[in-house]
Amino acid sequence: MTSERLIVACVQQCMRVFATVGDYQNELHRFLRIAQHKHAALAIFPELGGTMLAPPMLRDSRSTLLKYAERGRRRKASLWQRYTGQAAAWIASRSRQSFVATIGACLDVAGDELWETYCELFSGLARQYHLTLIAPSGYFPDPIDGKIRNITAVFGPDGTMLGYQAKVMLYGIDKTLAVVGMDWDVIQTEVGALGILLGSDVLYPEIGRLLAYKGAEILIGQGACPSTVLYQKLRAGILARMQDNQLFAAASYLVGLNELNGRVELRYHGRSAILAPQELTPRFNGVLVEMGSQGSEGVLSADWNYLALRRLWELSDTPVRRDMAFKQIGRVVATLYARLKDAPNLLEEIHPEEPLADDHLLDKDKVIVRLEELPVISTITRRWPPAKLDYSSVEPMTADMPEIAHSPLVSEHPTDSAEIPHGDPERKPTSTAEDETEEMEALPESQIEKDKEQKD
Repeated sequence: MTSERLIVACVQQCMRVFATVGDYQNELHRFLRIAQHKHAALAIFPELGGTMLAPPMLRDSRSTLLKYAERGRRRKASLWQRYTGQAAAWIASRSRQSFVATIGACLDVAGDELWETYCELFSGLARQYHLTLIAPSGYFPDPIDGKIRNITAVFGPDGTMLGYQAKVMLYGIDKTLAVVGMDWDVIQTEVGALGILLGSDVLYPEIGRLLAYKGAEILIGQGACPSTVLYQKLRAGILARMQDNQLFAAASYLVGLNELNGRVELRYHGRSAILAPQELTPRFNGVLVEMGSQGSEGVLSADWNYLALRRLWELSDTPVRRDMAFKQIGRVVATLYARLKDAPNLLEEIHPEEPLADDHLLDKDKVIVRLEELPVISTITRRWPPAKLDYSSVEPMTADMPEIAHSPLVSEHPTDSAEIPHGDPERKPTSTAEDETEEMEALPESQIEKDKEQKD
């Protein structure tokens, strides 16, 4: 890292269908102008944003209809363009043509041309705005062996491609179009050493640890989540990988309707965020700033303080980086994975056919039933609702806590977070209903009345 502080811009982008590469380039300028205005030295785009380069090369009927539909959605579209765009969108929605098959055919015929267009476009943008640019990923032939992979590339301020990362843990459409990546590498840049986690790669702790061992200072998560559940898992994953290794991190997500999917409506979800270890964030939750919507576009920016990060490595009460015995851990992990490879199902290690120690005491004619095979006859629970807590008698839990406001690891002027607090934490419950949960709905009304009579 060449400087003590870094301003980073994280882009949340909608999936669109563009008629030409120039139209897509103009869309990218919108985001990068904002990043430049914020004086960002690093800009991050989401996963699968690079697939928007494919439609300009497609000439099939459905892609043509979607281009007309996108033209009708523009702010400056004429009344006629809006009308024809709506008609084209309706006709395209009735088509059974598969985008997966179409783009697969395009990659077979013009995969190298698509990769060259991708590199030329984002290399020029990085040079024009003079920043380090993590381009959106897409399906391209790998320069090493020519196989199609989900690849993202990193470009320096002079336009040079500094490296690229292919997705390893494939999900959804990846399994149809691409093959797995070969490794995870740290990419050296002017703004720091980058470790990129594409999609589901972020869910595996070993990958984040490997990148940290290789010298990564920043973890970058790129996602395109077709469900809210998957997004929440990826969000939890990037927060965990960041805190596990005490590194800076950012997550950029693709959002909006994916009209290339076919007749089934597929919408991408996500809230892009810029993260830092919990000790360095104002609310101690690991989030510096986060998008407030899962469906809108935007550009986030935040300031990373490398001096504070290195001071954290020295003073933290959880010195995961300082006291790690790398050689010993490496041997243990290698041995563990070698064992797991030979035994993919841990339950198979239990051999029920082997005689038990006290087998001679058992009747051979009786059937042995395992604990997990026993039927559940009934359960015992506490009476519902539980006794109401008298909050006036509870002592505050802040008496023995340190003065976090004077912590040497927290800036005196923390970056504002986009997180919205859920209610007033000092507000006391005013009714029994506020202590109740949905479990009350499981009780019959007669039982509720009896409980009330007993209480009276």
